[in-house]
Amino acid sequence: MGIVDQNFGEAFRSSFREFFGEEGESDWEIYDLISNEELVGNTWMTFTVRNPLAGRALVFRYDTTEHRFYAFLKVQVIPGEEDWNLDQLFKKKGYTELDSAGVISESGEWLFHSLARHYFSIILSFCPRILEPDFVLD
Repeated sequence: MGIVDQNFGEAFRSSFREFFGEEGESDWEIYDLISNEELVGNTWMTFTVRNPLAGRALVFRYDTTEHRFYAFLKVQVIPGEEDWNLDQLFKKKGYTELDSAGVISESGEWLFHSLARHYFSIILSFCPRILEPDFVLD
């Protein structure tokens, strides 16, 4: 595992703890995954915060091949799931005008910490129940 890989997961995990406490304090599951470049042809990393009882998850993904970041709320529906782009959702609801590209341009060497703190601070400030089924998306 490379240094970038370690920094990504650790940045999101430590920011999660800073904003929401230890993983065991909520019913949410958190985990991170790293792709196998040999199998998929590119590399990406994800950090997921999932509420298994509500069928919702926050997924933060960094594509190291394209140097692009994605943030989604995934909602299980029948059949399949819907992906809600957090940048678009947060702008639409008036929570922020800054998107991931803006955060990246201002982050410097603390790229992953800046991204994690940006999203978790918005969630904690404006929509702490985003993973609950009663959080209205429209």
